[in-house]
Amino acid sequence: MTNKQHTDNQDEVYFLGSRDDRPEMQQSDPDHNRRRRLAILGIVAVIVIALIGLYFVLKEDAPAYYFEPENESVATVETQAVDTVTTVEPKGYIEVQEETVNDVPMYIYTPHNAALTLSVGIPDRADSTIICVMQAADIRTDNKDIVGDFVLNGKRLSRGVAKKGFCAVIGDDISVGVSEDTPLLQKSIDESGYFFRQYPLVKNGELVENNPKNKSIRRALAIRHDKVVMIESRSSESFHDFSQALVDIGVTEAIYLVGSTAHGWYRTEDGKLTEYGTFPDAALTSVSYIVWRVK
Repeated sequence: MTNKQHTDNQDEVYFLGSRDDRPEMQQSDPDHNRRRRLAILGIVAVIVIALIGLYFVLKEDAPAYYFEPENESVATVETQAVDTVTTVEPKGYIEVQEETVNDVPMYIYTPHNAALTLSVGIPDRADSTIICVMQAADIRTDNKDIVGDFVLNGKRLSRGVAKKGFCAVIGDDISVGVSEDTPLLQKSIDESGYFFRQYPLVKNGELVENNPKNKSIRRALAIRHDKVVMIESRSSESFHDFSQALVDIGVTEAIYLVGSTAHGWYRTEDGKLTEYGTFPDAALTSVSYIVWRVK
């Protein structure tokens, strides 16, 4: 009896796999088959879902941003983009900076998004398109006319070369220089431009001496760093000291604008209007101005 049991145990040891894997057991266990089918279906379902997800990921359009914003959300980037679109038209204004050299304190006025013209007679302060007005040419003491060559929108209003500095505006081109005889005078007439003369202050980066020796608030129309700017001394200066200061801050060309108490105004980026000087006598009908208008 002991031998029989031993034989039965040996038979069981050599039988590979579990009892449930045998065909006869599978056929006799329907619950097992159902569980296997459900397991296989579950695996297939997971694979299908994964493939569907991968399909839609690959089908997505290219991302809107090809960078990772630093310390800002995507919403912030989108807001900035909208703000840029809504401010397509540039706003004209005067940027004001302070600078001091050789004990000469100055204001630097830089126009932005503006075009230069001339005017005879004071412009309207209520005109919001005007961002800067400064008196241009001097007035003769004898007949109260404009001193030197002056062209207004192609029309020549006066003649003379007592002051060799000049400004010519032809289309969008602004020229500041020193010359008794320049072709830009006739060109300004032919092309409906503007032209006026004043004391020369700087030519080719070098100081130009002038006869007046008194001290006063000085103003200049100048070329600095290839830009047209206006410069005003914040204290009374001689022509020599003012011109030298212009050279020292990198001005390459400059002519004088009427200084002292001459009237004018400018608008800054916030829209604030700053007015200075005193109104000219109403009897003076030939007072001229440079006028910067919003483009």
